Formats: sequence, structure tokens, C-alpha cells
Amino acid sequence: MLTLNPGSVCDVCAEEYGPNRLPHSIPCGHILCISCCNNIINKTSSRLTPVCPFCRDQFTSETVRVIRMDFSTSTWNTPRHRAYNLEKEHLNEMVSGQRERFPVNEQGSARIRAEARRLEDKVAKVAAKKCSVEEVSTLHKELQEWLTVEMEDQWQTSLSLSAALLRAILMNHVAHSEASKIAKATEANLKGKLDDMEVANTKLETELRRQRQEFSRMAQECQTLRSEMNRLKLKASGGTGLGSRPVLVEDGPTRANTPAPMRSPQSTSPRAMSPTSPPTSPYMSAATAAQSPLSRFTGGHVRTTSMSAARSQTPGPPPSGMRSQTPGIQSPLRSTSTAPTRQRRMSTTATGSSPQKIVRSTSDDKESIHERWIPSIHPDASSPPSTRRFAYPSHN
Repeated sequence: MLTLNPGSVCDVCAEEYGPNRLPHSIPCGHILCISCCNNIINKTSSRLTPVCPFCRDQFTSETVRVIRMDFSTSTWNTPRHRAYNLEKEHLNEMVSGQRERFPVNEQGSARIRAEARRLEDKVAKVAAKKCSVEEVSTLHKELQEWLTVEMEDQWQTSLSLSAALLRAILMNHVAHSEASKIAKATEANLKGKLDDMEVANTKLETELRRQRQEFSRMAQECQTLRSEMNRLKLKASGGTGLGSRPVLVEDGPTRANTPAPMRSPQSTSPRAMSPTSPPTSPYMSAATAAQSPLSRFTGGHVRTTSMSAARSQTPGPPPSGMRSQTPGIQSPLRSTSTAPTRQRRMSTTATGSSPQKIVRSTSDDKESIHERWIPSIHPDASSPPSTRRFAYPSHN
């Protein structure tokens, strides 16, 4: 029967073998307790096969074999918690070793050890807490000075590593500071550009609103002018009352200066006081503007009076086709007459040999302007007007 030596434990869980924890063997030959074997099998995925934690050989629950031990005749008298006590003692030794890092028997390097310990403590404090850049820089300089003076290999390595660590910390801080400065400068520049763009955008929006208001005002003004134009067109096309539009007329050419025949003594009779119809002139043309009914009536009345007066007088010499501007016998009863202010628009046709023809212009309402000019018999009487002017129909 197999027996166990005192302090035999499981290599996986470090629990001591006993009557309640028997050792078990797997196909690879390693010895485990039943608890460790079951844990390995249960924690392995169903798609995989359990393996040995030491050699990675596969095993199953059927291949696990128990090892029978004789605890009655064996020298198994080890305390139950010996493994725990050994571990505790080992930890105590490590702690005491950390406290006493330097041997006491080294008398020659006492000062060096004290200085090195002080520097290591400073490095530990700097690494354990937050400190300023000045503190890290001062400690780094102190380490560099100590490493250049003391050349012992026992402390050279550790303090060199500490100095390199502090230098890396300082370099990282400097790089971070530079990056922060660049980032702040870039941020300030972008903020300035953003402010400028906002100001420009505000100005453009203000100008856009002003242009829109100006456009609305101009559109409204154009609409008003268009409405006024349409109203005036309708009024001009449909207005046939007493007031007519002004008509641009043009006087005919100057009449020929031919001598007029001498009048008979009967010309001093009352016949001279009656109005006579104007002689037919080839330079007269029809007016372009429409004549109102009142002016049409006035013209007809004047012609009727002239014809009745002419029939009541004694016959005289026939009037010539073209009245001359030479003076004749002045009638004491006839006053000097001037050219009327309203004339019809005359259109003349200038040809070389053919006589001039009268061309009448028509309008929508078929109105015409009739005017009469009676020349004076005085020698210094004025000739017919020859300037362009506007003629309005008479309302008398």
C-alpha cells in the first residue's frame, strides 16, 4: 500500500492530501485531487476535450484513476495548515528583505547607501503622488549629478533607471505643453476667423434684406405706374367728351405773294362785315384729332351765316384761288383780324410738277378740327402763322 510523505499537496490547488482528499492519476501520469479534475472537466467547453494543466495531454472523466493510500501505517503527521504557514513565512521574509535592502555589515559604503536610499525614496514619492514639473526637474538633475560622481555598480543601475524615467516624464510634459500651446493658438485663430465670418455674414444678411426691401418697393412702384398707364390708356381711348386731346398741327407753306384784284366800292357795304368762308387751299389737310360735337356745331353755324350773308349782298368779283398778301382797299367797318390759334394739322405733298393734293387724316371717332383765318387788308398785317403748335377744338 502506498503512503504519503508529510506535506504532500495537490500541484494545482495546493491542498494537502488526506483521507478526505485522495490523490488521482490521469493518463499522462500527473497526480491531481478529485476536485481539480472535476473543475477542469466542467470548465472545458463541450466542443473541446479536457487537457492536463501541465503537459496539455487530453483526458476524460473515465480515464481518471484514484490512488489508494494507507494513512494508518504511514508517517503522516504533518500539521494541517503547514503549506499556509510556509507561505506566510516566505512573505514575511520578503517584507523584511525590502525593509533591509542594504546589509548591515557594509561599513565602507554607509554614506553612499544612505544617499542612494534617499534618492530612491524621492523617486518613489514622485511616482506615487502628483507633483509639479519643477520638482521632477530638480530630482532629475540631482540624480544626474550623483551618477556622475559615484561610480559604484551596486547603485548605478537602479538610479540610472530612475533618472531615465524622470527624463521621460519631463520630455512627455514638454511635448504635452507644446501640443497644448499649438492647440490653443489654432483654436484662437479659428475663433478669430469664425468671428470674422459671422460679421461678414451679418453684413451680407443686412444687405440682402435691404435689397429685398428695395426690390419690393420698386416692384410696387412699377405696379402702380403700370396701373396708372392702363388707366390713362383707357381714358384716352374712351374719352369722347368736350375736352379733346391736343393735336400737333403744322402750318402750311407761305402763300404765294400774288397781287390781289382791286375791290369794288361795294366792298364797303355791310357785306364786308359778314364772315366769309375761307378759300380752298391746296395746303389744307384733315386734322388728326377728333372734333367734339360742340365744335362741329359751331363750324356748321359759321358756314351757314357766311352763306346767308353772301347771298344777301350784291355780286362781286369771284375770289381768287389763292389769297395774296398785297394790301387792298381797307374797309372802315372791317377790323384787322389775326391768325387763329387753333389750326388743323396740315399735310403737304411736295412734288415737282403735279399739284398738291389735300390728304385728310381720320381718327377713331371721326372728329375733325375746323378753323378759319381771315387775312387783313392792311399792308402791315401779319402773314399766316407758320410755326408748329397744338390746336384744341373750340368750345364756343
